[in-house]
Amino acid sequence: MTIKTLYTEVTNTTGIEQVRFSESHNDSAPLVTINAIETSLGLGDDISVDLGYVGDYHTIFNGYVKDITHSTPPTVYSITAYGVLIRAVDYFMASSDPNDPFTRTNIKAEKLVKQLLEEAGLTSYGYETTNFTFAVNGDLEINLTSVYDYCKMIADTLAWHIYGDKNGKIWFVERWPHVVAGDTSSRTIEEDEIISLSYSINERDLRNRVVVYGRDGISAEAKASSPHLPADFYKSVVASATWIDTQSMAQQAANRNLELLNRLGEEANLVMIGDASINARDIVTVVDENTGLNEDFYVYAVDHSWASRGFQTTLTLRK
Repeated sequence: MTIKTLYTEVTNTTGIEQVRFSESHNDSAPLVTINAIETSLGLGDDISVDLGYVGDYHTIFNGYVKDITHSTPPTVYSITAYGVLIRAVDYFMASSDPNDPFTRTNIKAEKLVKQLLEEAGLTSYGYETTNFTFAVNGDLEINLTSVYDYCKMIADTLAWHIYGDKNGKIWFVERWPHVVAGDTSSRTIEEDEIISLSYSINERDLRNRVVVYGRDGISAEAKASSPHLPADFYKSVVASATWIDTQSMAQQAANRNLELLNRLGEEANLVMIGDASINARDIVTVVDENTGLNEDFYVYAVDHSWASRGFQTTLTLRK
């Protein structure tokens, strides 16, 4: 059996005792906490974290320092940092002149997200085309909201997704939180790597009726029966957005969300020998004889726990 030597590296930090990393599909930004003996990092500094083993480690995080606590004795620095989208969370759209807010007309969804992120100083951006154009019939005013909250509202209404990757680039893409046609697994997790595993099926997040409200009385509905609910029973969700000002856009948003939400939730919770190569939003294959699983899963959430005593990765996986 090969014995691996633990490895980690954190920007301008030495004597690292513990690293905890957490990210999920629906988080505003990944979070990392580090306990170390010495650091020269300051609030707002860029921070990068590598994690794994000697000769087999990966960059898991790039972001900004948000909190530093210095304790003694013994001397320990506790550092808390968030991914790049935390800048969008912190940037609040508040016009100096309430009569002159941020205003756009006839603008593509992906372009609006780009311009909002730029307001927060975030310019590393990639996107997929949504085919949604906002404010076709009138001005769209954005004020008294954080950049992230508004961008997230756009993404949720369109059944789109916004996130920042481990290299600090922000993406606005069609990425649903489960396995979809065309997905390819990047990693097979074998039984001998698994410490514990549970698998469940539920209808907790299932919604088979979607109502969308737009501007000036515009509304749309999409619904379908579900074999997992009683006949003629509907679990509903509502979306409301003033930038939806055409009937076709409202209906398209309702249809897309119905397709996304009208399904059972299949979820596995897995603890395994630490592997920093696995990221949230990856596709992995789980092979386990005890549960009979030999399936592809979407990595909905990942937690890495690294310390001198060992390294474990915890995954929340969805079908």
